[in-house]
Order: sequence, then C-alpha cells, then structure tokens
Amino acid sequence: MKMTDEQLIALIEGEPNEELEAQLASDSNLKKRYDELKEVVEAMSTSGDVEVPFHVQAGVLSAIEKEKNKVSGNQSWLQIAAAVALLIIGFGAGKFSGTDSSNELMALKDEVQSLKEVTLTSTLQRYSASERIMAVNQIEEKGTVNKQLVSTLISTLNSDESPNVRYAALQALQKFINNEDVRAELVKSLEAQNDPLIQISMITILVEAEERSVIAPLKDIIEKEETTPEVKQQAEIAIQVLT
Repeated sequence: MKMTDEQLIALIEGEPNEELEAQLASDSNLKKRYDELKEVVEAMSTSGDVEVPFHVQAGVLSAIEKEKNKVSGNQSWLQIAAAVALLIIGFGAGKFSGTDSSNELMALKDEVQSLKEVTLTSTLQRYSASERIMAVNQIEEKGTVNKQLVSTLISTLNSDESPNVRYAALQALQKFINNEDVRAELVKSLEAQNDPLIQISMITILVEAEERSVIAPLKDIIEKEETTPEVKQQAEIAIQVLT
C-alpha cells in the first residue's frame, strides 16, 4: 500500500499508525521521505506563534517534491530549506491572509526564484563535475538571469578544474552574447584557456558576435608555442573575418 505525504505528516505530528510505522522499518525510500518531511514540519513548528494549516503544509510539501524532481542529489535539501524559509517568511509577514493574494503569491514566487539562483551558484562552487554541469544547464534553460549568475558562469569558465564544466559554462554564456560585459569577459578569458575545444568554441562565438576587440588576443594566441595548429588556424581565420 502506497503511503501519502498526508499520512506521513500525520504520523510526524503524533497520530498513531502501526501499519505505516511497520512499513517505515522495512522501506528505506519511504523512511528517507519521512525524514525529509519531518525536517520540514519541524521547521514549520519552530517558526514562532504562526500556525501553519495542515492543508497548506501538504500543498507546500507537494510543491517541494515537484522542485526536487527537477534536480538531483545534494541540491534537494537546499530546495526544501528554501521553500520552508519562504513559507515561514510568508506567514510571519501576514501573507496568505486572503487579501490581495495574487500579489502576495507573485512576491513569494520571486523570492523562490532568488533562492533557486543562490542554490545554483552554491552548486557550481561545491559539488561534483556532473552536478556542476547540471547546474550550468539549468541556468542556461532559464533564458534570463541576473548579474550574479552571469558572474558565476564566467568564474566557472575561468577557473573550474573540469574542461567539461568550463565548456558547458561557455555554451550557457553564449545565450547572453549580446551583453557587452559578457563579450568583454569572454575576450579576457580567451587567453587564459588551454583546452582546444573551448578555445575554438570561444573564438567562433566571438566572431559570430563581430567582437573586434578579440583581434589582439587572437594574435597573441597565434604566437604562443603551446597553441595547437587547429586553434592557430581558427584564430587566423577569425582575424581575417574581423578585419
């Protein structure tokens, strides 16, 4: 028998359920879900004198589950914490009071979005290469991002130890190539890159953007002994196109 979140919450809040308790003892996935819900419910219960209705708890937990399905691994607890924090902030400020609820919900969505961006930034700084690539891809899918995330992508491009992560960051930054600051950062980054795939991709992106300030760095790249023949050839073609 599949147990619902509502049943798990009821058990957490002290309602006896021998069948569910027995299932928890033998089902590791259910126990993991129980522990996650318990963390959220306990956070709600320590939020002061604000009483969170049961149906709101269930709704928020359902929303958290949907968000968790979009990512994997170590990020999920961050999203739970973000959602709980926003719920507490919302009730503490008198939100969900039934007055002007659409504006309140829009404001709450904005806060959720901000915390998601913080989560992505944290992931790019701390987790495995595969998780960092996933975070970069999520940023790319957003379409519009704030300056902090763009700065994080640039930092990732310049310093991440994994060439695959750096390449993913470059592909994400390509979406913002119309931004003058992004183009300037790519020009600065070009000479610091040593992976031929990234170098060629970056040259191609800057040529397509008609960024003529890259000509001087291209000449420097051609003069470097360690530059591969393929990159030198691409740089020479780029100079011809841009001049």
